[in-house]
Amino acid sequence: MIRTRKLTAAGVALGLLWSAASVVSGSGGKPETAHALTRPLQIRSAHGASFLPALEGKRPLFILAIGSDARPGQAPQSTRADSIHLIGMDLRRRRATILGFPRDSYIPIPGHGTDKINSALFLGGPELVVQSIENLTDIRVDFWVLTGFQGFVRFWNDVGPINVDVPRPMFDSASGANFTAGVHSFMGREALAFARDRHDVPGGDIGRSENHGRLLMEALEAFSKKVKANPAELLLWLSAGWRSVDTDISARELFDLALTVAQFKNKAVNNLVVPSSTGSAGAASVVFISSSASAIYADMRADGVSR
Repeated sequence: MIRTRKLTAAGVALGLLWSAASVVSGSGGKPETAHALTRPLQIRSAHGASFLPALEGKRPLFILAIGSDARPGQAPQSTRADSIHLIGMDLRRRRATILGFPRDSYIPIPGHGTDKINSALFLGGPELVVQSIENLTDIRVDFWVLTGFQGFVRFWNDVGPINVDVPRPMFDSASGANFTAGVHSFMGREALAFARDRHDVPGGDIGRSENHGRLLMEALEAFSKKVKANPAELLLWLSAGWRSVDTDISARELFDLALTVAQFKNKAVNNLVVPSSTGSAGAASVVFISSSASAIYADMRADGVSR
């Protein structure tokens, strides 16, 4: 597998935007040259294999967007995952589903027993998060994208402000969220505060995962509108991505994917969280994923979309 650095799109933020509007580097963190971008298409994925059929729209494409809790000075790949979203895309019909997994979801972690899903990133990097989600859903993940707090804020500042519809008042000193209900124009710090608030949202960690998906959808809408109004905006988003997110998607595939995702409309994108409930495992507060989630996984396996 070729691991690249400094990209974005998966968001948060993690996800669909992070996955689509990004520029990635070649190995060693060096940008790919113009010659590299004219080479025959070589798809490298989470499994190191060719996934051209998915990028051509012949089957659903799946990207795992991971937001770590890495603070400045910490490596995002060796901390815990605050945000985990499986993004299924039907590129031919321009449809997608963003499926959130609360960070405290209590699931089997390959090689490490049953634990909170956020521990998989700390234990084995994004590859282990991918493997855990694949085992849980029976969906083969094509690519992953990853960012931490600092990268998220920097990316959002570079492309913002972005309007976000806050569904209810949020006043949380722990996250810094202090918003009335309604549309707010967010820069990076406001978006991060909104994403981190879990104390006054319904279901705590579950409601917070829904808000992460909401941020991804708002960013997607802004991306689509800006690129439609001015195609040169695509380069701005790609440049912003270069500075902010790690991924295993190559630059050529990211560029092609960004052009396609720019045509997505928000009404064709669903924001879901796996059906679940809170509980405890020993002394730990955890989230148990309902068996009814299997129907969502099956829908997404078929065409990338679930309603």
